[in-house]
Amino acid sequence: MKVAERDRVLLGLGTGVLLASSMRIFVAGAYSSLEKTFFYGMNFPSGLGILLLLLAAFLVGRLSRKAGAAIMAAYAIALLATDATEYTHLIAAFALPVALALVKELDVKYLAMGLVADLSLRVLATGGEPADFPYTRAILAVLLFLGSYALWKEQGTLKKPGFGLYAFAALLELGLIYPNAVMRYSGMTVYYLPEFIGFSLLVALAILLGPYLARKPSLAMALLVLGSATLFLGPLSLIGLPLALAASMALVENAKGSRGGVIGAFYLFLVSTLAIGAYVGRDIGLAFMEDRLEALILAASIAYALSAYGKSAEVKLPSAREIAGPLAGLIVASLVTLALFNAGPTYGEAKKEVLIWTYNVHQGFGPYDGTFNGYELVNLLAEQRPDVWLAQEVVGGMIANGYQDVPLFISARLGYAYEYKPAVEGSYGIAVFSHWHMRTEGELNLESVGQARPAQKVFIEELGLTLVNVHMGLSEEERAMQAEELLKFAESKPVAQVIGGDTNAEPDEEAIAILTRDYRDAFPERPPYTFLWERNGVRDEENIDYILLKKDWPAQVKDYGCLCDVEVSDHRPVWVVIELP
Repeated sequence: MKVAERDRVLLGLGTGVLLASSMRIFVAGAYSSLEKTFFYGMNFPSGLGILLLLLAAFLVGRLSRKAGAAIMAAYAIALLATDATEYTHLIAAFALPVALALVKELDVKYLAMGLVADLSLRVLATGGEPADFPYTRAILAVLLFLGSYALWKEQGTLKKPGFGLYAFAALLELGLIYPNAVMRYSGMTVYYLPEFIGFSLLVALAILLGPYLARKPSLAMALLVLGSATLFLGPLSLIGLPLALAASMALVENAKGSRGGVIGAFYLFLVSTLAIGAYVGRDIGLAFMEDRLEALILAASIAYALSAYGKSAEVKLPSAREIAGPLAGLIVASLVTLALFNAGPTYGEAKKEVLIWTYNVHQGFGPYDGTFNGYELVNLLAEQRPDVWLAQEVVGGMIANGYQDVPLFISARLGYAYEYKPAVEGSYGIAVFSHWHMRTEGELNLESVGQARPAQKVFIEELGLTLVNVHMGLSEEERAMQAEELLKFAESKPVAQVIGGDTNAEPDEEAIAILTRDYRDAFPERPPYTFLWERNGVRDEENIDYILLKKDWPAQVKDYGCLCDVEVSDHRPVWVVIELP
């Protein structure tokens, strides 16, 4: 390989990784910052990040290539130092326009290599965020440093990306390059590591082979729009979205000629905000967006297609070696991952004493600074080893948390089976984990005036145990209404012996009085709190997480407690040891 070609490959790897990573970190950091501003009235830097993105979009065409290399290296150093997104997203705000400036100059085949490298990191992280786990964080930083090194050796200034490339970035940030997001958008609620890896290979092929559609731009535009439209047709999007991704890669060269970079940066911010609104629209004043992600992806596909319409460009197609190389890297990453982690659940024998948890994991973020909590969560569960875990705010591919897949990486790393009940867009909800065979007996979204609130009823075969897992609303009146509905759900056949979850209700509320008509608190004495958020003089302490047992169920509570000093989430793990009858 010639030196110039080697540097193109290094720069392509760094650019693809920088583009995907900086988009995830920027959106996740702005969201986690905004959440604290909204709920606690504190000033966090979400607004500053948006201003910095617009400023960087304006300045990037005036930056030297060495300055671009320095920004890429600074972003790598920041990720090595911390995964606190509220602060790293300020650097990502500058890194993102730099990445798109490099996309404007690179042949699309080199960009494809970088995007597949990022996908390989997702596989190594078992569907988690690469910046969250130490070994993938280190590899991520190395790829960024290599790209920075290749860029540093070049002379001149960066070229300013226009609206078309920001439209391309916005479409990718809506989830097309994340296998777990596509699978969950398509209605797959339970899958394990082999399925994730298999679909990752399909996504990689779409990225690498997409440029071959570039010579037929009209066909590419049609496939982009029609592929995105399959989101309205359920499982068909398992094929349609990879086709849309291939088409989006085919149109990159055509999109390079557009202008309006600052408008494009604002468009990227707007699309990301609307995508977050698809999950929490009623909570942040975008009620019209809730459960409208399909429409947003289709609209973003049309916007991107229009930005490339009527433009033509010469495309250097990848050679067989340039396709085989990134694909081989992904295959190696997949084999390593399958060798190190669990390909499926590990099942145990029935037991009489069962440790049951309820734990709200806060959308994959720790309570402060928007730090990803996957690594800490895995370590906590490995240390405490709950037999059954009722989990709330479980994300399986949500834009606001960097497209982490909590059910996947928990099952892959710890061997849990799981039953997942998404409340919104197939990728945000609740889940039950155990080391026994389970089946879902029923599920529903409770009647809500705010964000959708889910409940699921799961039967554990070896134990003969039926549990209800729930996440209730934010207003007291709403919770009282939901408690009546939840009680009927729990007592419909098969009757649940256990109700657990985040009720958002204090012990003296009407909702708890309703539930305890037929169920009893497993805690003879409540812990001091089960939710705690404390920072800069603001302290919010609540007792809102419960494990309730059917009053006529002859099981015995052997022990109970709260891990109140654990700060992996804003909630605390609440647990009970039950001796089954």
